[in-house]
Amino acid sequence: DKLSLAVLDVAGAPIQTDRLVSPGDTVFVLGAGGKSGIMCCSVARKKVGPDGKVIGLAHSDKSRNRLERLGACDVVLQGDAKDAISTMNKLLEANDGKKADITINCVNIPGTEMSSILSTKDRGKVYFFSMATSFTAAALGAEGVGADVDLIIGNGYAKGHAQYALQLVREDQKLREILEEMFEE
Repeated sequence: DKLSLAVLDVAGAPIQTDRLVSPGDTVFVLGAGGKSGIMCCSVARKKVGPDGKVIGLAHSDKSRNRLERLGACDVVLQGDAKDAISTMNKLLEANDGKKADITINCVNIPGTEMSSILSTKDRGKVYFFSMATSFTAAALGAEGVGADVDLIIGNGYAKGHAQYALQLVREDQKLREILEEMFEE
């Protein structure tokens, strides 16, 4: 069906989120209101536990509302992920002046690399799931601003990724409802 195909299209993102996130982490998801972003937020919420935090950045009112309904984020921000300074400042304001341990970029437009890098603490991880990512911009940008972060290229494949993503949607009724609505639009 339509929902299964849509979930399988981004099945690498949730399982990679599961691998990267640890209890107590602060996770910042850019493009959090899209299909891969919303799934990553759901996984991150489960992984960070009570001592961690999930912060999502949505670009539109519609995406923000969708994310708030999911309830996986401690804080939902709205803004332009291409504006690196504004994005970083929104995160700092929402997170007691601290950067994220892990930033997950699911934005499907180019030019968001620096928002991810600047929002991540030294020795943190930036996971680029978006195929709009310029890895040249990410690598040179991180070097240019002296950001000591691990840059991880999103891979759509991981062992068990399809089963993991489908099970996530089966288990999380709110996530399933939101994804179904997204694909009816």
